[in-house]
Amino acid sequence: MFLFKKIIAALLAPLPLCLFAVLLGLWLLCYTSRQRSGKLLIVLGIFTLTLFSLTPVSNTLLASLENQYPSYLHHPSENIRQIKHIVVLGAGHISDPTVPVTSQINAITLARLAEGVRLYKMTANSRLILSGGNVFDDKPEAETMRAIAKIMGVDDDAIILDSHSLDTQDQALNIKVLAGDDDFILVTSASHMPRSMALFNRQGMSPIPAPANHAVRQKDELSPDDYFPNAHALRKSEKMIHEYLGILWAQLRGQI
Repeated sequence: MFLFKKIIAALLAPLPLCLFAVLLGLWLLCYTSRQRSGKLLIVLGIFTLTLFSLTPVSNTLLASLENQYPSYLHHPSENIRQIKHIVVLGAGHISDPTVPVTSQINAITLARLAEGVRLYKMTANSRLILSGGNVFDDKPEAETMRAIAKIMGVDDDAIILDSHSLDTQDQALNIKVLAGDDDFILVTSASHMPRSMALFNRQGMSPIPAPANHAVRQKDELSPDDYFPNAHALRKSEKMIHEYLGILWAQLRGQI
């Protein structure tokens, strides 16, 4: 089921979905009498791909997820000093021994981990719970995250690993066991936070959200190149679609 979910999510991403529409349209145009349908699919595929590749469009779509939970920007206070755990959810890694450990996790995980360490250093006696299993890799992601956390100045005895989770649902189940009834801060990408909070809440937990790795940030004005199709904007649209598909999947499975 896990592999099936990954395949479906990949197929429904903007690029493969739009390319499929264009290729199907070309096939209809060249090998069948359904000329009108073929032309319509080609135009629809190109138009949709172009739309998802525009920064104003992708920013608006992704902001609908990222703006649901505010960033945790407070200065150290008694409330945060009472927190027992900072939970950081992994987002992917490749344990390649030929590159530095900082290059073995992707940029998303690195951003989440950096935020987790920042919050850890704001608390008195908290511990980091690093969550990530061995998804398409022989080594659990949590172990790689621990190595980088230690580079960032976190003591090894302040780190707890969840090395078995394959997805966010697994993480919610495993964190419930590791954190128990203690209050904790949940760190994940801003776009991933709504789904994560829903899954954790379903397990009876009420974590304090601390979104990280924001892809949409406020700025005074867009630059001229933001109005041309670009891969960065397409990636934002892909993240948005991935998260809404994940929410739909969790609802269909009765997980939220």
